[in-house]
Amino acid sequence: MACSQVGAALQYPTWTSRHRCLGRKILNQDLWEELKGEKTLLTGFTINDVVRSGVELPTSSVGVYAGDEECYRLYGPIFDPIIKEYHGIDEIPVHLSNLDPRCLTSMSQLQNKAPILSTRCRVVRNLSGYGISREKRLEVENVLVTALEGLEGDLRGHYYPYDSLTTSEKDKLVMGGYLFKEIDKYQAAAGISRDWPEGRGIFYNKEKTFLVWVNEEDHVRIISMQKGADVKEVFDRLCRGINAISQALLRHAQTEFAFHKHYGYLSSCPTNLGTGMRASVHVSVPRSFNDVQLKNTCRQLGLDVRGRHGETSEAEGGVYDVSNRQRLGRTEVDLLQTVINGINSLYNTSTKN
Repeated sequence: MACSQVGAALQYPTWTSRHRCLGRKILNQDLWEELKGEKTLLTGFTINDVVRSGVELPTSSVGVYAGDEECYRLYGPIFDPIIKEYHGIDEIPVHLSNLDPRCLTSMSQLQNKAPILSTRCRVVRNLSGYGISREKRLEVENVLVTALEGLEGDLRGHYYPYDSLTTSEKDKLVMGGYLFKEIDKYQAAAGISRDWPEGRGIFYNKEKTFLVWVNEEDHVRIISMQKGADVKEVFDRLCRGINAISQALLRHAQTEFAFHKHYGYLSSCPTNLGTGMRASVHVSVPRSFNDVQLKNTCRQLGLDVRGRHGETSEAEGGVYDVSNRQRLGRTEVDLLQTVINGINSLYNTSTKN
């Protein structure tokens, strides 16, 4: 997808009653006229590119993507209201971070009460100053591989370019929750999947408890995961991985993760701003909950719930993926504690019914 031309050539999107995304709710004709002449310096992203995914796919819930870090400033009049509504905040505060596992409450009490099958924490990051062209994507891959090759101890692993994996290997990794799936239609509509699969790949350690996705939706996703309910161990590994990669990027490439004092760590999708962290558990949910009750209860607890194989998947055998909904406005420890407390509350409620 080439970035759109600016100015009079851009036409206000044709929304229908089927479009329900936040982009449609915020972007009116007046705002379109205000923004249609803008274009980012780094990638040439226009307002048309920002909303393309939401326009082309009526089922989109958010419907906007940022092509580079400048988008959040240049197109703030559309991004800011969406950010506030999605993250449930009235103002966008100064970003605070806490990557200290010692601040967590133990989750070991859940092991007898709540059957936790696995625990996973990931963060989204993008490299500052890099665009989304084919050349820049390959450059990002090279920079990240150099950083990853220097990891030591339990973080040490190997990088596998996506096109070096066989179909069987990919399928096995996807089913295990280790690898991203083939092209996502929402990312494709936004232009994120251009030149697929060139420049994409996965890094993982021997135990597959520490993984890094390169150039999927964002430049990098850093993932810590394992079976069972030891959240502290998973979070500790994640924090060490983030710090090690960050230091290696600065040392080898004189670059760092794109960051804004209010938005936190910048991401392609505004749902991942702030900490960029999604902490989740695969848990067998009590039979006393039906799907509607579960989703409503989880929302009240600040949690999202979905099937164990991704955002649009269904639950299998009563097993759900439960995670923090909010990413922005709170620290990593706060968000992980929300998941811990929410799971406790979910099971305390079920035992009383």
